Amino acid sequence: MKSAFRILLVLVGLAAIALTFVLVRDLIGFDHAVRNPEDGFSDWQCASESGTCDP
Repeated sequence: MKSAFRILLVLVGLAAIALTFVLVRDLIGFDHAVRNPEDGFSDWQCASESGTCDP
């Protein structure tokens, strides 16, 4: 029983590390998109009524 708990604990730890990695990667991408709008706007960066993303 203790080995099953240990395996579960290791799997939960690995999942936490993977989630942290994904969140940090997305945060870095978000920061780059905000600081460098000249690379092209994403849909979330477009104001709906200002026409900032109109062709």
